[in-house]
Amino acid sequence: MSEYLKAVQERVVIFDGAMGTNIQLRNPSFDDFRGKEGYNDILVQSRPDIIKDIHGAFFDVGCDVVETNTFNSTRIVMAEYDMADQVHAINLAAAKLARSVAEDYSSQGRKRFVAGSMGPTTKLPSLGHISLDSMAAATPSRRLGSSKAAWTFCCSKPVRTFCRPRRGWSASSMP
Repeated sequence: MSEYLKAVQERVVIFDGAMGTNIQLRNPSFDDFRGKEGYNDILVQSRPDIIKDIHGAFFDVGCDVVETNTFNSTRIVMAEYDMADQVHAINLAAAKLARSVAEDYSSQGRKRFVAGSMGPTTKLPSLGHISLDSMAAATPSRRLGSSKAAWTFCCSKPVRTFCRPRRGWSASSMP
């Protein structure tokens, strides 16, 4: 059994909070977004110090799990920023960054974890914006960089959440 599943059985495991809000509190500049204003996920490459600081702050207040800064890092959303070819690079950078902070805090006597953050995308299969198969295929693996779980949230339509397990995520497949 993985350390994450053991922790969940032993105690309440606390996840981090609002990444986007915390990013904005740090006042990133337009240049930090490399011309992709509003695409917070790019900060894992352009301003990793901001993202590391946020992860560390969540661990400082007692969180057990931080989510990767990848809320919008699917081909669907990244295509809107002309970055669809960088899905793997952004997700990998975010996972490695979060994992390095988690490892630093784990050395303080308590194991810390990383979950791959998956936002809802900007398309709805129920409104014909995209097919269910296309949405599932556009969901990258958040297991890059040793994420121990996937966290899907802000999905107003259950069909969006349905796509996630179709990409190989399930509690039994977590390392």
